[in-house]
Amino acid sequence: MSGPAWAALLTPSGRGAIATIRVAVDWSSWPPLDTLPFRAANGRPLSAQTVGRVLFGRWGTGPEEDVVLCPVDPQSLEIHCHGGAVAAQRILRDLVAAGCHQVGWSDLLCQTESPLRAELLGELTRATTLKTAAVVWEQASGVFESAVRSLVSAAPGDLPGAAAQIRGWLKWSDFGLHLTRPWRVVLAGRPNVGKSSLINAILGYTRSLVFDQPGTTRDVVSAETAVDGWPIELSDTAGLRESHDSLEAAGIERARATLASADLPLILIDMSQPASQSDRALMTEHPAALVVAYKCDLPAYRGNLEWPQHESRGWLPVSAKTGAGVEALVTAISRRLVPAVPPAETLVPTTARQVTLLQRALEAAERSNVAGVLQALNELIAGPPGSVSDQASAAKENGSPATS
Repeated sequence: MSGPAWAALLTPSGRGAIATIRVAVDWSSWPPLDTLPFRAANGRPLSAQTVGRVLFGRWGTGPEEDVVLCPVDPQSLEIHCHGGAVAAQRILRDLVAAGCHQVGWSDLLCQTESPLRAELLGELTRATTLKTAAVVWEQASGVFESAVRSLVSAAPGDLPGAAAQIRGWLKWSDFGLHLTRPWRVVLAGRPNVGKSSLINAILGYTRSLVFDQPGTTRDVVSAETAVDGWPIELSDTAGLRESHDSLEAAGIERARATLASADLPLILIDMSQPASQSDRALMTEHPAALVVAYKCDLPAYRGNLEWPQHESRGWLPVSAKTGAGVEALVTAISRRLVPAVPPAETLVPTTARQVTLLQRALEAAERSNVAGVLQALNELIAGPPGSVSDQASAAKENGSPATS
């Protein structure tokens, strides 16, 4: 790598066991390399070390810092030191003194990766489970860019085929956008139906306030977990009913708005109570909801207002008190949110920018506009505008060290 050297802290700030610093530089020909205050245990200077070798050694003097350093490839070094701010900042100061430009990790990506790969690697940092990270990593590892470049070559001679290909990619857009933000599951029902208790049962610990007085939940209470490796956010909302209390009414209105934006509404019906028109109205308003026949540990209500079998068929019997049906409910939630996953090597858009450009390319293909298709696809490959920060750009132009 020619040009200036760049250094960035890759691990989050704050307490931690290990901090990692990446240095992007052609280390085999960087003059300041052997002036760095690092002494390898094998006694050889850094310029004489081999790529891929993990080096134990010490950094600095009075006091020395134990570090592990590795020339990852000919253009980069990684330095691993004790976690927390002190050790990492000390090493970064020494790197800046040697001529490195200190930047944020996202700016380092922009200096060392293509704009599209930098965008995808940035999304990778927001994936919260191994399953979602694996999909994003596959995209960043070349699947995304290779697929788009192939379509750029093929589209002018086969616009209908290009349109079909893009439709196939866009089919996974909702899935892809959720790889870096959880699917929202919102619980709804009458006051005191037991939404808080059910969230606690799903999470396995007490997160929501549980109290036997209707109308206790005034605000939306949310907690994140994962089911089958997919991240979800469970939201406990105010019980839905008419209320003259201004505070409770505001909570109910917020609950309705949250429910309307849910990826999956979860409607709880207390089977031990008489059937309610408000429950029926809630299900009519949200026909795609998953309905839970709740408190199945209690005897079902019998009488003129009991729930008829044709209405309750397909509801999931669950009891938070005994745990009955909770596992089946979690499985049902997973299947509803992620009914299918893309086959390996399938392009999956992971950002709103990517989805927008694919939609533009599809619209152009459907209008037989070859130039429009190619423009949108090339913008997709080019990556988001303004990827490199002003600070990093200025440092590159001036050849002077920059600090974050």
